[in-house]
Order: sequence, then structure tokens, then C-alpha cells
Amino acid sequence: MTNPLLYILQVSVVFTVCYLLYLFFFRKLTFHTTNRIVLVSLLPLSMLIPLSANWFPTLSTTFVEIPLFAEANLTAIFEDKIQVKELPTAISSFSFLDICLFVYGFVALIYFIRILASIKQLFSLRKNATILQRNGYQLILSDVSEIFTYFNWIFIPREQLNHSDTQQILTHETAHIRFKHSLDVILSEIYIAFFWCNPLLYFYRKSLKSIHEFQADRSVINNKMSPTQYLELLLKTINLEKPNSIYSYFNHPILKQRIDMITKKTSNKFTQLGYFLLLPICAFLISAFAQPMYEEIPLNGNFNFYATTDLPPSLFPVQNGTKGDITAYFGEKGKQSRVNKGVIHSGIDIRATKGTPVLATANGTIIKAVTKGNWGNLIIVTHSNGYETWYAHLQGFNVKEKQEVKKGDIIGYVGNTGRSTGPHLHYEVKQHGKHLNPLNYLK
Repeated sequence: MTNPLLYILQVSVVFTVCYLLYLFFFRKLTFHTTNRIVLVSLLPLSMLIPLSANWFPTLSTTFVEIPLFAEANLTAIFEDKIQVKELPTAISSFSFLDICLFVYGFVALIYFIRILASIKQLFSLRKNATILQRNGYQLILSDVSEIFTYFNWIFIPREQLNHSDTQQILTHETAHIRFKHSLDVILSEIYIAFFWCNPLLYFYRKSLKSIHEFQADRSVINNKMSPTQYLELLLKTINLEKPNSIYSYFNHPILKQRIDMITKKTSNKFTQLGYFLLLPICAFLISAFAQPMYEEIPLNGNFNFYATTDLPPSLFPVQNGTKGDITAYFGEKGKQSRVNKGVIHSGIDIRATKGTPVLATANGTIIKAVTKGNWGNLIIVTHSNGYETWYAHLQGFNVKEKQEVKKGDIIGYVGNTGRSTGPHLHYEVKQHGKHLNPLNYLK
């Protein structure tokens, strides 16, 4: 993923689609275990689906392969001294994207600090508390106002240990421990820290905690306590105003939903078939993020020369350049260098001073803007009708991958990177992987 902010946006889109599907179709069903699985699964799925195109190549036609670069030695070509004009910087070293990433990361850091502060507060409470060992958990008598659970620790006010309702509340809290609800909560809080910009995440947190409470409520009622008695117990404990998001409270502030779910008739088992609706939605999202790839035939010295009725990219690629600036032609064999001797030149070379703007020769999309071995700084643009244009040895880029460009846009600058003995542009035109002679089409 070349753009972290784009990835964050894609994750947010996937999460939003799946979570809204849950809200509309599943949240009122009494299949609490299934709903919990669905909610927790949204977190890894939303992160993996945008990356699926990289992991499943069958979703695309083939992949872009950048072959080893080999062209004629340019020592003789650049015998005449060329005045080099230095470009201060092709792209600012501290761009707007960098500023956005810094701000985003700073806010994420604050979220992580809050999580760590809450955990530290727990350890401080435990350090000064009386700890009673129970079967599978620790009962921690501390200076807290409410009973709550964190993993296998149940914090309880000191004076409430012998209260008449405490045993029933502890049954509820031990259900949180048995179901390992704290693990869900920590994972969701870490996810929220990374993707905090999505407002639906805060509703998601509430949905997940609600499912936890529904499961624990059902566990208490199944433990031979009548729903009426349990509802009376809930009504006695309505006093929690601002709970901590990483703890599990008995009197969690979703009382109305809990009462509705306790008194609700069990959902029809056939409605569980609706969960299969998630499968085609996930398949659709995976296909939506699958990027069309383009084939590159590795160079082997044999080029297919053929005519085409489709108009290929035709603008001269160097700003203010002419055909008189061409120093090496398509189809020539290298003679000056032992390394390149006999190698057929796959494009044309255009000399220019370093920093001269390089232009997109037709409308298209940037599919590569990378530094690649002997190619140096390389830009690959894909166009309609299967055309591609390649621009090598650039000093720097003025575009990013997946960016749309128009004919005549500045995409980079003439340089001397890679296997090059002087500032120039190596320019290629291809159609469906076949090399074309650019001179046949340049204006």
C-alpha cells in the first residue's frame, strides 16, 4: 500500500458497509454468540479486504513485470558538454500528505496513551486492594464505586462484598470472564486507535459491549434465576454515569436494550440464514478492491513490429523538445558497450538538461512511479486500447501511483539516474506488451 491515508479510507469504507449491514439485519436477533463473532470479525476483515488484490492474483489478468534495463552506452552520444540545470526539488520533502499522516498518527498516539493509562490505573487500584482468590478469577476489594471486570479480575467496592445482591452480580461478572469479553474490548480499542476517524466505530463499541451484556445476562438467567428477579436487580443498580470503555460493568448504561433482549422472544432459527448475506457482500468488496493489472513481456531482444489502427500516445514527451533532440532510436543495436552489445534498443533517447519537465503523452493512469535498478526513476502510464508509456532515468516524480493524468501534464523531470551516462529521457511505447516505434506517432 503506497498511500497510508488511502488504505485507512478503504478500511473505513469496508467497515462501514459491513457494520451497517449488521445494524439493519442482525442486531435485534437473539443469536448473541453469532452476533459477537460477526462484530469481532469485522475488524480483521476490514483491514484485509483492501489488501486482497495483492494476495489473490487470479482476480487480475496478470502482473506488471519491469524487466532488466539494457540500452546502448551513451558516452559517445553525450560527448558534447551539456549545461546541467539543477532542479531544487522535484517533490517537496515534506508534503501535505506527510502533514496529514503526522496529525493522524499524533491523534492515534493519544488514543493508545489513553488505553495504557486506563490499564495503569487498574494496576494501581489492584496494588492497594485486598485480593481474594476465587475459582478461576480474583475478587479485588478496592476503592471503586461500581463492580466491574477486566479479564479475570473482578473489582468490587469493599463495603459491597456482603451485600445481598452481590452474588447474583458476581455471577454476571464471571460470565464476562468465561466468555473472555475483555479480549474483544482490548482488540476493538486498539482498532479504534488506528482508525479513529470513522465515527461509526464509537457506535460499534457500544454494539459490541451490548452483545457482551446480553450474553452475560442470558448466562445468569440460565443459572436458575428468573427473568423477573433479574430485571429487579438491574433496576436497583441504575447509577453508573461515565463508564470506562475497557471494563465490563454489571450496570452498563444500555439498560433499555438489555431489558428488551431479556424479555424478547427467541428469534426463529431460520433467520440465521440471513448471516450468509455477509458472504456475497465480502466477495463484492474484494472484487471492488481488485486492481486491473497489466502484462509486461520480458525483453529478449526480439520485438514484434506491427501496425495498429488505434491511435497511440503521440505528444512529444520532453517539454519544448523536438525530434532533433533524439540521440538513440528504436530498434538500434548497442555497439559501444560490451554489456549492451547487440541488445536492441526498446525505445528512444531524448537528450535535455537535467530538470526539464517530462510530459504525459496521452490521458492515462500512473501504475508505477518507482526507482528500479538500471531504469533509475521510472514512471509507467497505462492508456486506453492497451497502450503503455515508459519514462526512465528521471530526476524525480511529479505524480503518484494510481493518479489520473491528462495529455500534457508534467509527470516528472529529466534526470541521469540508473544506467545512464548523461541527462536524458528513455521513452517507450507499448501496446498489449508489444513494443512500438514511438517515432511513428510522435508529433
